[in-house]
Amino acid sequence: MEQTTIESRVASAILERNVGNIEIEGVTYEIAPPSIATLIVVSEFIASLPIVEKVEKTEIVNSVLHHARFFRPLGDIAATLILGAKSLTEERVVVQEKRYLFGLIKRKSKKKIKIDKRAELAKAILENVRPTVLFNVVVQRLQDMEISSFFAITTSLSEANILKPTKEVVKG
Repeated sequence: MEQTTIESRVASAILERNVGNIEIEGVTYEIAPPSIATLIVVSEFIASLPIVEKVEKTEIVNSVLHHARFFRPLGDIAATLILGAKSLTEERVVVQEKRYLFGLIKRKSKKKIKIDKRAELAKAILENVRPTVLFNVVVQRLQDMEISSFFAITTSLSEANILKPTKEVVKG
């Protein structure tokens, strides 16, 4: 078993090394290193999820069936955690051939198209991944996101903001 030190994790994040890979629907995706931008995008999706009240064990099935339609962002959350904030979209150049005068004249044109990789992966996750696997992937990726460090940064900056002087002292 390989142990990772804080220094090696920082080096991996700075050098943007991929953490690992995951295969979904026959396609292997490289898992992006943790970043603050990824955490922020995931937070936006989590904020869009509805709040579900606790229910008794006998009512779990009814609750799940009632609320499942609102949880499509789960695919977006998992896709964002896997791809990272930098790789959510991709631009590709496509060469198109147009024919004029019954095919006698052919002209090629290049066109840039933007591909939403997050939407593609989210759809594949929702259609092909079992709920337990989705749960394990999301939990593991959130643990890898170094949330405690992000929390420490935000709290210390919030405290610095609170400690600002609110009243100027008049020199007499």
